[in-house]
Amino acid sequence: MGAESTDLTPWSEVHTEIERTIGVILFTVLHFTDGGTRMERVYSSHPVEYPVGGSKDVATEVSPEWIAVSRDAGTPYFGASPEDLENIFADAELIRSLGCGSILNVPLKNAVGHTWGTVNLCAAEGSYTQEKIDRALEIIAHGVRTAENGRRHP
Repeated sequence: MGAESTDLTPWSEVHTEIERTIGVILFTVLHFTDGGTRMERVYSSHPVEYPVGGSKDVATEVSPEWIAVSRDAGTPYFGASPEDLENIFADAELIRSLGCGSILNVPLKNAVGHTWGTVNLCAAEGSYTQEKIDRALEIIAHGVRTAENGRRHP
């Protein structure tokens, strides 16, 4: 799985399923580009505030702690409060203005385990229990597997 999966993964279907079963206000998918120094948006539930094609500079718009967890270690990041948003993202005020106070970032990895992007779920503070986080991970993994299988077996 690589960058081409961003075009094949049914992100709108994944978004709909997460919205239906877990709840989400802001749903975006970002792809690491330029050797991991930029993040480019490939899907957005809010195209006005967060347009597809928009990007974030890793060095100036995202905290080093988030990069260490999500991009480098390839593990999910959960921020339970508006303060967590503030500590991680330069655009926390915009995220909060949409009614979001918690965030779940799920790394997307290729076949050799390299993180190439993230799926980002934002909802009201207190929305994400461990059960909902686990379910979100399952839904996202299923969407990626579906895309991979479709690519291999047209």
